[in-house]
Amino acid sequence: MSGRRGKILLALVGLTSSAFFLWLAVRNADPDQVRDALADAKLAPLLLTVVVLGVGYGFQAERWRRIADTPALGLRSFYAMLLGGLACNNVLPVRIGEVLRAGWLSRDAPMSGGRAFGSVVLDRICDIVTLALFFAISLHVVASAAWLVRLAVGAALAVGGIALALVLARQYSRRRKPHGGTHPSRVVRVLHDAVVMLGEPIGRRHAAVWLGLSACTWTLSAFTVILVGRSIGIELSPLEAVFVVSALALGVAIPSSPGYIGTYQWIGVAALGLLDVPVEQALAFSILMQASWFIPTTLAGGAVIGLRAIRGRPVREPDPNPL
Repeated sequence: MSGRRGKILLALVGLTSSAFFLWLAVRNADPDQVRDALADAKLAPLLLTVVVLGVGYGFQAERWRRIADTPALGLRSFYAMLLGGLACNNVLPVRIGEVLRAGWLSRDAPMSGGRAFGSVVLDRICDIVTLALFFAISLHVVASAAWLVRLAVGAALAVGGIALALVLARQYSRRRKPHGGTHPSRVVRVLHDAVVMLGEPIGRRHAAVWLGLSACTWTLSAFTVILVGRSIGIELSPLEAVFVVSALALGVAIPSSPGYIGTYQWIGVAALGLLDVPVEQALAFSILMQASWFIPTTLAGGAVIGLRAIRGRPVREPDPNPL
């Protein structure tokens, strides 16, 4: 019962947070002007946005494939698992999609659950580091604001925490004693294997490749900000687009309901407000921007999950060298 009450409490906190931030986003907006902006949005840039985001997910899937470093699966499999995880994050709480895609990788590769989870953690670390860097680079294009300072401090603390965690994982890996696979529980084994993987030397070349792929992913996302903005008459410079996309991506770390409804709109309105964009246009932008990734990933990821359920077992790619 205590676990169930915890889940209910977590859901209530997320829904309350979403409702509060959604109120902050819409309180000063004229509904009629927001509706007119959405109705007048140009379709071509929005369709191109979906295509560009799809390419960006390809870079992210390739990064995850290189981190996992398993010869059993190719890019197509990682892309499908990534979409499935994104779809789960859109509709389920606490980013459960990250845990699920680790489980899929563990079964499909196959590899230990801990190493699969460690690969997902490293994948997300690459995003945080890249976004923090993008955010720092683009901060000078806007005036300071209290929420912006808090977001910057949070990003800096996150990067510092990541660095400390990797150092501690490295120390643990060096000092650990052989366990022979006899950990008392599956959870402990998973955590042990994940920490061991995080403590393994990465190497400058691997780190450069992973962060380079991350930069490609988020540069394309910044381009989609420009496209969505132009669809409703907002002209943003490349550096302003980098600021908006990094603020949106870092800001959705705030606890909220699945799909980041409410927090996403408030961050979008607040970020564009610092660029002198009217609140109605900013709110319309936030709605269209979220729809451009939420709807395609939910539909495509849902199809991936459904296909996995129908087939009932991992779908392996054919071995290019069967002999």
